[in-house]
Amino acid sequence: MATTSKRITRKELRQPDWFQTTSDKALDQFAQHRTKVLAALAGLIAIGLIIAGWQVFKSRHNAAASKTYGAALALYQTEKYREAIPEFQKVQDYRWSRYAALAYLYEANSYLGLGEPAKAVAPAERFLSATGPDTLYRQIAAMTLAAIDERQNQCKQALARYAEAERIKNALQQEARLGKARCAEQLGDFQSAAVSYRDFLKEDQDSLVSVRLAELEGKIKAPPAAK
Repeated sequence: MATTSKRITRKELRQPDWFQTTSDKALDQFAQHRTKVLAALAGLIAIGLIIAGWQVFKSRHNAAASKTYGAALALYQTEKYREAIPEFQKVQDYRWSRYAALAYLYEANSYLGLGEPAKAVAPAERFLSATGPDTLYRQIAAMTLAAIDERQNQCKQALARYAEAERIKNALQQEARLGKARCAEQLGDFQSAAVSYRDFLKEDQDSLVSVRLAELEGKIKAPPAAK
């Protein structure tokens, strides 16, 4: 059965279609909220410019810091620690640079190289504050502060630092165990020292540390001296 198509009246033809109606509504809404829309667009553009400017600033900062850091490192590697320290301090002025934190570490190590551990504390603590938890840098910071404490005969503080470094499963974990053992011995806690040496030997069975452990176990087994 044939179907008849619906005829469109002239009145209907004169009426606006869906697209025109929708477009008109959108334009009306834009006109009503013109100020807010333009303000939002301006804000987005400003944010984009700030981000772009920040990236340029950081890039220039890193380039300048890299040059100064390279010069400071060259002095450090030739054991010119006294000359290296002010150069590393210049790098620290580029605080948004990736080199600033490392400059604190090398300043601390320079003071250690000069035999001035008390002066190494402040830059070492600044380096620690710049590191993330459970990272290699955090482990290095803990080991550096432990070395400073040990140089100043503060074995209780050093022991805690070495324990913190050992907890982080990274490159210096074995060295941290040796530090713990060494400080425990200094404090007369031979049992704890022996535990740390054994933990070390689990990872390195052929180490000469086994000789030190045997000597320590001999002390532990020996009867106390008569009063």
